[in-house]
Order: sequence, then structure tokens, then C-alpha cells
Amino acid sequence: MVVPFPTPKTPPPSREEMVERLRALATDTTNMRMDHPHLQERMAGRRVTMRQMLEVIRTGEANDGPKLDKYGDWRIRLIRKVAGRRVQVVVVVMETYFVPITVI
Repeated sequence: MVVPFPTPKTPPPSREEMVERLRALATDTTNMRMDHPHLQERMAGRRVTMRQMLEVIRTGEANDGPKLDKYGDWRIRLIRKVAGRRVQVVVVVMETYFVPITVI
């Protein structure tokens, strides 16, 4: 039996609120969880460095989101041109930490 996650009772955060929360969390890398295996695969496959990814997270602009994923987490996609390449990063933003999910 599959039990769906409950939908949140609070209104969704605005894009500006999510970016502001992410920027505050990104000032300290201990707030970042890098254990998502999909991220490691995509970074290697697309030849995106950790530095490029962090630059996008810290200074990129949000072009999509926030969206509620199937796990009940808020995701946002950031984009920025870094080292001559356009890099996009999808990030899950929690209250006390954030998780980069993939790079595009």
C-alpha cells in the first residue's frame, strides 16, 4: 500500500523567499549535504566542478520554482554563466540545510 505525503498547510514560499533562505544557508558549506548520488554522477558526466556549482548556488538567479516534489520538499532551479558555461543547479531547500540534486 502506498501512502501519499500530506500536502503542506502553509502557502508555498515565494521565489524570493527561497532564494533568500538558500543564500543565507550557502554562506556556510556545513549547511550543504552532498550525499545525493545523482549529483555526483551528473557533475562528473557534465564536467561541472564543485566551485562552479557553488558559484551558481551563491550568485545564480532562480529561473524555476519553488516547486513541491513528490517527497514533500521544495526545489528551486538556479542558473548562471560560470567559467564560460551556462550551468544550472537544482537544489532542495530545507529549514537548516540544502541539498544540491543535479547540475544541468
